[in-house]
Amino acid sequence: MIVALVTAALGHIIWGFSYIFAKVGLEQTVPEVFLSCRFTLSLLFMTIPILMGRQKFCLFDGRNLKPLLIFAMTEPLCFFFESYGLLYTNATFAGAFVAIVPVVSILTGIVFLKEYPTRRQAFFCLFPVVGVIIMTVSGKSLGILSAIGVIFLLCNCFASAAYKTFNRKASAEFSAFERTYVILFFSAAAFTLASFVKLDHPLQAYRDALCNPEILVLLIFLALISSILCNMLVNHAAAHLTVAQLATLGTLTTLTSMAAGIIFLKEPYSLAFFMGAALILFGIWQVTRPAKKKEK
Repeated sequence: MIVALVTAALGHIIWGFSYIFAKVGLEQTVPEVFLSCRFTLSLLFMTIPILMGRQKFCLFDGRNLKPLLIFAMTEPLCFFFESYGLLYTNATFAGAFVAIVPVVSILTGIVFLKEYPTRRQAFFCLFPVVGVIIMTVSGKSLGILSAIGVIFLLCNCFASAAYKTFNRKASAEFSAFERTYVILFFSAAAFTLASFVKLDHPLQAYRDALCNPEILVLLIFLALISSILCNMLVNHAAAHLTVAQLATLGTLTTLTSMAAGIIFLKEPYSLAFFMGAALILFGIWQVTRPAKKKEK
């Protein structure tokens, strides 16, 4: 349990820093091309141990593939909505906004797992909602976001909640390596296809991105550290922790991205902005902490 908590915490902290790397990269290239390069590079690195015979990979051995495939399809959705959310807001706001994922996870848990919240959880679900409203109003006054950016981030929250739910389901039969490899494959295929459909000259866009040293450094970090290492860490932890525990540790991503955005990218902020973030984190803590016997 301790190892699972540490690995999940480390993965979420690194994901927090990945927001600022992704923000910088997305400002210099087309989102679909950037994400296609990122996941294709990750997939190539993960294929090496398979080709060398150090890692076995075979999904067609009688196991139930449905949860794994649904889980794999949530990854491209997460990154599509997250990328465009970052494009129309900033890393600080996006990281804080994504903290409401545990609340959304409760909603998906009701629908897919028939898990119903206690009255206390239902009440404290209102805190993150109020916090998001305060942060949105504050962010709009600072000129750092638009309505379309908020919509993209909200869609990302629903996709992230589905990601956590089906990751937990798929972990019953598939290893962390298998789950990570499959979501990277789906993501690389989805964004490569999207870039060729969207752009008139996709090969030129890929050439420009890969010949830019700054973008290349960002891609290597995101591909190796964020996409492979973090997914392996969190996917390993998912087999030993509950969805609520994973969602709670997800707040580390919020805190890290907010601090990194303000310190490294010099992004604007206000007192109201921090008040909204505090409401979100307090509400999430109350929602995800273990219920007392009488509440159960």
